[in-house]
Amino acid sequence: MAVTISIGSGKGGAGKTMILCNLALLLAKKGKKVCLVDLDIGGADVHLLFGLFNPKHSLADFLTRKVTSIQDVIHTFYSLNGLQLIPGSGSTLQTANMSFQEKQRLLRSLKTLDVDVVLIDVGAGTSYHSLDFFMFGDIQLCVTLPEPTAIMDFYSFLQLSTIRKVLGSFLSSSEVSTTLKKRSFASLHEVLELAEATQTGARSRAQQALRYFHPLLIINRDIYNGQVNKTKLKQMVAKYLGIEIPPLGNIPEDKAIGDALKAYIPVCELSPDAPASVAMSQMADKLEKIISLFEPTVETSSPKQTKPS
Repeated sequence: MAVTISIGSGKGGAGKTMILCNLALLLAKKGKKVCLVDLDIGGADVHLLFGLFNPKHSLADFLTRKVTSIQDVIHTFYSLNGLQLIPGSGSTLQTANMSFQEKQRLLRSLKTLDVDVVLIDVGAGTSYHSLDFFMFGDIQLCVTLPEPTAIMDFYSFLQLSTIRKVLGSFLSSSEVSTTLKKRSFASLHEVLELAEATQTGARSRAQQALRYFHPLLIINRDIYNGQVNKTKLKQMVAKYLGIEIPPLGNIPEDKAIGDALKAYIPVCELSPDAPASVAMSQMADKLEKIISLFEPTVETSSPKQTKPS
C-alpha cells in the first residue's frame, strides 16, 4: 500500500503547492512511483505548475461518475520520471459541497492507487474538507511563511487539526463522541476538559491519539533575521497543543522560483542548483528516509510506529 503524504497551510500563498510539486518530482527522480493528487477543492492549480492547461480528465469526472475509476483521471508525465497527476476538480457546486459518502468514496479510491507514494495537496484554510484531507495522510507536512499573520493562521490550522485528530479517536457511536459533536471548540483544552467530564479516562485516550501526530514543519521564503522565532513557535505548539512539529526544512527566498512558475516547470527541474532547489532536494532526502519507516519488513507488514527525527 502506498505511503500517503498530505500538505496543508493556514492561509493561501504560503507556497505549499509549489513545494509539493517539487517534492513529488524529486521523489520520482529517486525511483519512487509517485502520484500527486490535487484536493484543493475550488482552487485546483497543480496541473498548471507542470504546463498542463487542459487536462483530459479531472477529479470532477470521478466525483460526478463520468468515469468509473480513479485510474481513469490519472495523467502521467513520462518526461518527468513517470510522475502521475490526478488534476483537481475546479470550482463546482457539487465538489465544493461534497457529501460525507462522496468524500469517503474518494479517500477509499486513493488507497487503491498502484504507486509507492501519494502526495496530496490540501486546500488552504480550516474547512472540514481541508482538515479531513490533511489528516488522511500517513505523513503530514505543514507550511508557513516567516510573517506574523501567516504564523497566526498556521497556529490556528494546527490547533483545529489536533482537535479533528482527537475527535476522530473516539468511536462515532460513543458517549464522548456524541457529546463532543454537539459543541464547537476554540481550543484543544476545551475538548479535553469536556471529554474527561463525559467519561473518565477520555483525556488520556485523546492524548494518546496525538502521540504519533507530528506534522513536519516547512518555512517557505525564509530569510536571515526573519520575523519567526522557530524555537519559540515549536515550544508554543508543544505547550498548548501537546504535539511536536519536527522541522523538515526551510526554503530561502529565491528568484528562481518565480522564474520556474512563469515557465510552468518545477524549479528543481528548471534550476536544480538554485538555493530553493537545493533546500527542497535535502527535504526530499529526509522524506525518503521517513517513507522507508512505513515500508513492510520481513518480520511484519505493518508500518513502524517511529517518530520522525
